[in-house]
Amino acid sequence: MGKRYKMAIILLSVVMIVGCSSSKPKMEQMDFLAAMELKVPEPAVGDRPKILFVGNSHTFYNNFSTMFVNIINAFGHKSKVSELSTAYYSLKKYADTEDRGGALLEQALNTQEWDFVVLQESTNLTLADFAEEEMFPSARILDEKIKASGGQTIFFMTWAPKDGIKKEKREDIQTQMATSYISIANELDGLLIPAGISFMRCAELYPEIELWDPDGHHPSLAGSYLAACTTYAVLYQESPEHCSYIADLDKEHALKLQQIAAELVLN
Repeated sequence: MGKRYKMAIILLSVVMIVGCSSSKPKMEQMDFLAAMELKVPEPAVGDRPKILFVGNSHTFYNNFSTMFVNIINAFGHKSKVSELSTAYYSLKKYADTEDRGGALLEQALNTQEWDFVVLQESTNLTLADFAEEEMFPSARILDEKIKASGGQTIFFMTWAPKDGIKKEKREDIQTQMATSYISIANELDGLLIPAGISFMRCAELYPEIELWDPDGHHPSLAGSYLAACTTYAVLYQESPEHCSYIADLDKEHALKLQQIAAELVLN
């Protein structure tokens, strides 16, 4: 695998998400089992795509990018996957070339050719009160840079905290997160990895599979695997079902996670 850009090791402290009461009317809860129409890669994934993941601890937890590569390899594909991830980081920091993370991303975009750049935002900034002022402007800046370098922008929708935020249930938080990610992806004609929707579907259909780490925010091994399967389905437009790599998970659980990703993305 090519040179990896990585600024931080997983911190021992937990990233705590500070909730706030929304001043906007409450959104109608999304139907997470409803079909989604997702944009497909154009051009399609080639023989050896160069993919850069940009995010925070939700991206690097459980060595997510390596897990994704293992799925790719299990199906006989080749790729070059790199990662720029820093705990507590937001897209606003990555869009700021005066910031260390922003400078590294700028260097990566200017010195290498990427087929896909995957952007993951901080959870709080995807909520209704913050997305338009914080997430969207930064996403627009980064999308312009990615497209100028010849790449396709992908937004990686993460998952709500297991117990929600303050008085808001996780389903309501996920609705806000999904609305923000879908909105900016549509505006910029970007791709979307609906990992958060995969979480909600799996939690409803297979509650026996624990998707969250004990901290309630980060993914468990199963959660990261589900996100990786969802990412594979979006990028390769192939089902991850019956993948030989199952990340040390129970085989039955792994198959269920593969099916969740395939049904969400491809059906």
